[in-house]
Amino acid sequence: MKRIFLGLLCASLLIGVTGCGNSKKVATEEDLESVNNEIIAYFQTNGTSDYENYVFNYVDEENKVVVVGLLDNSEEEQERFKDTIVDSDLIKFVKSEKFVNENDNQESEDLKTFIRTYEILNVAESNDTDYMYLTIRQFQGEEVQTIKVEKALCPEIEEGKSYEFTLKQNRKPEDNILSIFNNSSIVSIKETDKIGLEQIQEDI
Repeated sequence: MKRIFLGLLCASLLIGVTGCGNSKKVATEEDLESVNNEIIAYFQTNGTSDYENYVFNYVDEENKVVVVGLLDNSEEEQERFKDTIVDSDLIKFVKSEKFVNENDNQESEDLKTFIRTYEILNVAESNDTDYMYLTIRQFQGEEVQTIKVEKALCPEIEEGKSYEFTLKQNRKPEDNILSIFNNSSIVSIKETDKIGLEQIQEDI
């Protein structure tokens, strides 16, 4: 009887240490890409006109999540996204601003041309085959934005790499991604191997 009791006690302690069915699987790169690609595929097929609350998505490999930007980041909108597009525990929802679109060129000698370097977090196709959506972030910056650009500017652009954006002001912007791309036109996009503080971040 004592032997049975000791056996049960040991089993109980073992369950207490290791858990019983509560171990959480660590997300692999394939898991993250699968969720991210499912989101991209949905919007490639359906567009964004019927789901205007969506802004961007990309894989955050460091934190093992797929980041999804929503204009309205309420619990109701998060559930609507899961019900409509993909339901996954790997998704991290964040509040974002509206899409940043290119402005038409407005030539002016008084407006400045400058270079800013951004890391490409995500590349997504547009319904218009001449354009694509890029989710970008500046080195040491917290702001993440999605911009719409012409594919001809950089047809071989890749996620995870950094690119120098040459921009022409249409009007004086504030010093943040949203304002810069809302008030400037993209002149060129060029890959760079400069890292960290070596990257070009010119004043506006």
